[in-house]
Amino acid sequence: MKFIWLVIIICSLGFRLNAQQQIRIYTEPDTFKKGLRLMAEKTQPGTYTCTVTFTNIVGYRCAEGSDNFTTSVSMMGNQQIGTITQMENATNFMLSYGYTVYQGKSISKVDSLYPYLLPKTVGSSIKTSGTYFIGDLFGKSNNEFYSMGFQYVLGDTICASRAGIVCEATDHAEARKENEVFSTKTRNNIYLEHADGTIARYNILNAIKLLVQIGDKVIPGQPLAIFDKKEKDYTMLYDVFYLNLKSKTTSETKYFTVKPRFVFSANNIDLATAYSVYTDIIHPSELITKELSNREIKKLGLKH
Repeated sequence: MKFIWLVIIICSLGFRLNAQQQIRIYTEPDTFKKGLRLMAEKTQPGTYTCTVTFTNIVGYRCAEGSDNFTTSVSMMGNQQIGTITQMENATNFMLSYGYTVYQGKSISKVDSLYPYLLPKTVGSSIKTSGTYFIGDLFGKSNNEFYSMGFQYVLGDTICASRAGIVCEATDHAEARKENEVFSTKTRNNIYLEHADGTIARYNILNAIKLLVQIGDKVIPGQPLAIFDKKEKDYTMLYDVFYLNLKSKTTSETKYFTVKPRFVFSANNIDLATAYSVYTDIIHPSELITKELSNREIKKLGLKH
């Protein structure tokens, strides 16, 4: 029986730090309204949520909030996120602020019954492995942790379990050395942002040939990567999570996991279990087209 250890704390922190680098908040003069425009510059695809906090505001008022406000940024480039106007009869003006950026849009509820495709090609089989929160070793459990490990062989293809935008993709990992279990040098990641705001992370513990680029829109079942380097074993850890800034929990993280239900057959959609084998993988056309527009369906030659 093979155990795959996933250090989820490190992964989550790294995800948030990367998000902070993708958004820049700044101000520019608004001569028409005699004030300032609060602007956001986004350099990467995907949705980001920004919380702006005013540490000192004198002689101005912000239409979006006097102390702080939260907004989502989805368009590439520069866009206005706030309007700051001068207060009537004010003579002194001062403005300072800070901001925090999270990847994803903040949502409070997700569809826990949404069907996901098994992340491999049609007609093939796939094995699952166990994943564990490393904090359990030290008595620090995490009820929000959930991830499923999938086992592959050389030449296998990782496929998208759901439609989405590629918001991060890396293929710089090196092949593992003999007896090497895991390191940051042997890990690749693909992040897909789904239409409902959830984000899937394909955490790949091997070198791969990447088949998608950042900004690509992929459909369910589309090939994402191929295992093309000879190694002892081939593993992909799959988890789905979402941002919820309104959560009342005492947890430090604002990200929460989803337990995806996979399509095993036409009449069997359920949670995957560790150390199982699923055969004759299917990609039903009604699920492939579920989140596509009519134009996209027509372009791909598919039917509802």
